[in-house]
Amino acid sequence: MDDVKKWTLYMMFLVAGFATGIGTLGLFPQFWLQYGITGLAVHVAFLALFAYVAILEAETVMRSRYYFVELYQKVVRKPAMIVVVLAAVVMFLSYYSANVMLGLLAPLLGTGTVGRLVAKLLMLGIVFVILTRAKEKTFAIMAIGSLVFVISIFITAIAFKTQIPENATFLGLAKHMLVASVPLSLDMVRDAALRAIYGVGLGFAFYLMLGSFLNERFNAKLIIGAGILIQLVVSLLSTLIVVYAIAPTTPERLLSYVYGGDEGAIALMGDLPNILSGYPTLLGLIALSLFFAGITSLLPTAEVGLQIIESLQKAGRNRAAMYLIGASALIGLVDSPPAVADMVLKTVTIVTFFTAIYELYPVMVSRKEIGAATVLAGIALVMFLVAGFHALITEFRAGGLYIASGLLAALLILLGAFGDRVFPPSEEAL
Repeated sequence: MDDVKKWTLYMMFLVAGFATGIGTLGLFPQFWLQYGITGLAVHVAFLALFAYVAILEAETVMRSRYYFVELYQKVVRKPAMIVVVLAAVVMFLSYYSANVMLGLLAPLLGTGTVGRLVAKLLMLGIVFVILTRAKEKTFAIMAIGSLVFVISIFITAIAFKTQIPENATFLGLAKHMLVASVPLSLDMVRDAALRAIYGVGLGFAFYLMLGSFLNERFNAKLIIGAGILIQLVVSLLSTLIVVYAIAPTTPERLLSYVYGGDEGAIALMGDLPNILSGYPTLLGLIALSLFFAGITSLLPTAEVGLQIIESLQKAGRNRAAMYLIGASALIGLVDSPPAVADMVLKTVTIVTFFTAIYELYPVMVSRKEIGAATVLAGIALVMFLVAGFHALITEFRAGGLYIASGLLAALLILLGAFGDRVFPPSEEAL
C-alpha cells in the first residue's frame, strides 16, 4: 500500500473517531427510538449536509495553501474567531477529559467533585504525553485508536446480541419504536439537526486543520465522507447495544430512557453497572467502548488547540502542549463540582454553534459566485445561528447557575464576532 492510500485510510478513521463521541453511544439511540425511521431519515439528510460543509471547509484550506490559523490572520483577517475556537477547545478538554476517564474509573473514584478532578488530571496527563512524545506519529496513533474503537463497537454489539437473553415483549417494543413512521414535527427536525451537528463534530476547527495537512493527492470528499459514514454505522450499532443493555430490566425503563432527554441518557449510563451486574464482561466491553469513544474525540480536539497555540504564540510543540493542558487543568480546578461541570458543558454547547459559523466564514468569503455549494453552506449557517440562539435563550430561561453559562457564552460569541481590535490580524495580507 502506497503512502497516499495508507494515509487516506488513516484519515478516514481519524475523522470517524473524532466525530464519534460518548454522546453518540448515549444520545443517538435515544433519538432514533423516540422518532423512529422518520427521524433516522431526517437525521441522515442533515448528516449529509453537515458532512458536505466539513468537506467545503477542508477544501477551502487546501485551495488557499495557507495554514488554517494563518487563514484567519492573513486572509479573512478575523483572528478573534480562531481565538474563540481555542477557548471552546480548552473548555471542552476540561469537561470532557473527566468524563472519558470516569468511563473506566467511576467505580473506583465515584462521580463527585474529587473523582472528577482526579479523573480529569489523569486524562489530561495522558493527552499531554501523547501530544508531546508521539510528535509526528500523533495522527497515526489517533487513527489506529479510532480503528480499535470501531472494532470494539462491533465486538460489543455482537457480544450483547448473543449474551443477553431474548425478551420478545421488550425487544418487540424496541423494534416497533425503531421502525415506526412518526409524523414530522419541529421537535424532530430540531433534534435531528442537533444530533447531526454533534455527529459531524463541527465547531472545533478540526476540518480546517485537516485541510492544512491534505494536498492535491488526497480526496477530502472520500476521507470525510467515509469517516462520517463509519460514524453513522457506529451510531446504529450503539442503538443495538443500548437496547440489549436495557433488556434485563423492564419496558418502563426503556421508555424512561427514551423520553428522559439528556438527563435520561446520563441516568441510564449511571445505572448500567446495576442493570448489567450479572454480565461483567458486557459491562467491561461497554466501558471500554465509551473510553475509546471519548479519547478518539479528545485527542484530535486537543491537537487543534495545540496547533492554534503554536501558530498564535510562535511556540514549540512541547510548550504549546503545556499551555493547552495547563489551561484545561486550571479550569478543571473550578469546574470539577458536577453542577459547575454541567454549566461549563452548556457554555461549550452554545459556543460551538457559533464557532461552527466562524469555521464557515472563510468558506463563504472565498466564494466569488453563488452556486449550489454556497447555498448549502448558507443553509447550514442559518441552522447554526438558529440553534445557537435557541440554546442561549434556553440557558437564560433555566435560571440559576445556567445564567452564568449564557453570559460566558455570549461574551465569547461577541469576542469572536467583534474582537479583532483585541487580537489584531497579521500585517501580512493576501
